[in-house]
Amino acid sequence: MIAPDADRLSAEDPAQTGCEADSVDPSPDTKAGGRAYLRLLFALLIFVGALVVLALFAHFSWRAVAASLATLGLGGFALYCGYTLAIFCLLGWSWYVIVPALPLRHLPAFIFGRLMREVASDILPFSQLGGFVVGARGATVLGAPLVSSVASSIVDLAAEIVGQLMFTAVGVVILAVDAPKGFPHKLLDPILAVGLAVGVITATLFIFSQRLGLGLLNRFSSSWPKAIRNSISSIQVALKDLYAHPMRVVASILLHFAAWIGAAGGVWWVLGWMGSPLSFPSVIAMESLIYLLRSAAFFVPGAVGVLEGGYVLLGPVFGLNAEVALSLSLIKRGRDLAIGLPAVLVWQVLEGRRLLGRRKSADGREERLKASAMVR
Repeated sequence: MIAPDADRLSAEDPAQTGCEADSVDPSPDTKAGGRAYLRLLFALLIFVGALVVLALFAHFSWRAVAASLATLGLGGFALYCGYTLAIFCLLGWSWYVIVPALPLRHLPAFIFGRLMREVASDILPFSQLGGFVVGARGATVLGAPLVSSVASSIVDLAAEIVGQLMFTAVGVVILAVDAPKGFPHKLLDPILAVGLAVGVITATLFIFSQRLGLGLLNRFSSSWPKAIRNSISSIQVALKDLYAHPMRVVASILLHFAAWIGAAGGVWWVLGWMGSPLSFPSVIAMESLIYLLRSAAFFVPGAVGVLEGGYVLLGPVFGLNAEVALSLSLIKRGRDLAIGLPAVLVWQVLEGRRLLGRRKSADGREERLKASAMVR
């Protein structure tokens, strides 16, 4: 069980911590400089990605791209957004099943948290690590327990990595058995082999480092505030409890894999609606390569330029003309905005209501204390 104040991560009395906190924490100027550097780096990456997108528009016929988009229409786009929301329900379920004995009423919190994780890394200026933090926060604002949300989010991230590796492996098998004519095996086969190997190693290290990393963090945090130490210990205990139910983790991996297949089904449907159909196995192979490329460029916020360039490079290999491939990337980008912006608005409203409730509670406690003092 987490200590009563462990989820607030509030600092202890300076008189108790003394100069120890000063010896651990960097100076405010150092922190501010680091944040400014990260913001500058993110802005530079987004700017370069935007230049890539503009260059693609300049090189290819924007009229052909617009014509491809028009074939989908607003109705088809709305259906695609609705289909994607169904995929997010599946992803939220894959996160929810990890936590044992949690009432079903918490399922919407995990669905919303999973949506916010994706939104933060796709349309907000956060990396995938930032998306992980925002996702856990999104689940807690709808009532999911804090420690369970953070610990299960770590496990869910590992399950997602394994599910993506399975999806990529299926794509590689499809390419090995029935690659499209003219597929550049000599160029891409070594890249795929290295990518899969690196993915397996990364997933293995990530899973084993979860316990080791928190254990080391717990060991070196002796001079940190007690609330933070309690939170780290609680998350460590929760992780051990989650991994003590391996079938739940396996179920999460399988659900993630099903979500990857389902997402590829959405792309297959969109291409058919746009009059540029591909076989379902070809779409799975193409999507596995696209997301392998996107994972390699995890440091680029929102994969700006990476998604568009990947489709333009790989789409023609599978029989799509470059304009249709670019249109597909723009449809995905528009879908992310159409779903993500309302989700951010809802998140901010929930956060505001929560903050207002805390202020009212604090004011109420202060008034009761004043009334008690007057009685005395």
